Amino acid sequence: MLSILVTAHELKAVVPALYLGASQLPFATAALGIGAASWVLPAKCFRSMDNFLYAAYKRTCLFIFENLSGVTINFYGDIDELRKKKETALVICNHQSDVDWAIIDMLALRQSPEGGENLVRFMVKHAISFVPLFGWYVYQHGYIYVRRFGKYRKEPVERQLNYLGSMGEPFWLALFPEGTRFTKKRPDAIKKSDEICERIGVPKLNNVLVPRPGAFFNAFEGLMKNGALEAVYDVTIGYGQTRQEGRHGRAPNMFEFVCGNPTYQNVHVHVRRFTSSEIPADAEHQKQWLVQRYQEKDKMLDEYYSKGQLPDLREANVPRISLYRSLIPAFAFGAALVAPIYSERAREVYIATIATSPFLIAWLNLRGCI
Repeated sequence: MLSILVTAHELKAVVPALYLGASQLPFATAALGIGAASWVLPAKCFRSMDNFLYAAYKRTCLFIFENLSGVTINFYGDIDELRKKKETALVICNHQSDVDWAIIDMLALRQSPEGGENLVRFMVKHAISFVPLFGWYVYQHGYIYVRRFGKYRKEPVERQLNYLGSMGEPFWLALFPEGTRFTKKRPDAIKKSDEICERIGVPKLNNVLVPRPGAFFNAFEGLMKNGALEAVYDVTIGYGQTRQEGRHGRAPNMFEFVCGNPTYQNVHVHVRRFTSSEIPADAEHQKQWLVQRYQEKDKMLDEYYSKGQLPDLREANVPRISLYRSLIPAFAFGAALVAPIYSERAREVYIATIATSPFLIAWLNLRGCI
């Protein structure tokens, strides 16, 4: 009996992970169909259909990370400002875990007072472009690939920024200026951050890495040129698991976030909103501003580790996303995964989708999207 219980507990994490991974197949199939229709549909109609599909998948993800996990969410800082209206914003966030993107989605889902979410695009490392199907889809939806190594290519970044700025609808563009995760498992990254701090004459950071300003500067400059940018949200995340003894600097992965110790199933999110006019326009002063923001994050996280909360608490135990909003798309993707068992036609369509994957990866590279 004990073995059965242990196995069931382990499957509690495995099943959602497999479900989210497998859901990318019907998701990509629908995206390819919408993409084909874009040749004959007006751009606005295509974008509405694509946004609907993307929002449905994001809500499915939050069904796992909010509803299923049972996580307790706490908001701090300018959360009321964020909730006032949907607006185009750059989002910068400390980077600790492969769950960070889901926390940003939790915020975006709560921006509009009318109940709709703001769709988030991310600046991501170019290696994600090689992920079958997903790498192609997120690019055509407006994600921006940046190279962590080798020669930086500005033209693909500018092209995507121009596309986002021309959409005529509010969106978030999120990035992690640290460039990689802060984790004690990566002492080389922490050492390099310490060396940069020493070189630029600022105290070493205990809970974050020193930010790299390049991606932020390019994103800010590009969106300001298009007249699209209204605000910058500075987001700081504290995970309950990192307050366990010996866990400082080791944030939870997706498995642990969903199925970890219930005592530590909580997340603390601090938001500070800046209007775009408050951000320095020139590169040097913008770099200083960004470093100051991460120094402030470091102090807030010091307080979090000592007191168990971030400064300026606004709302504790935030209501989770309504099942009405998350369960329906989750059920729809689940049904789409079951369809090939009963339908030969569905199997053929999915096989055709999988077969396109290498061609889509090649298309991204031949088009110079990276």
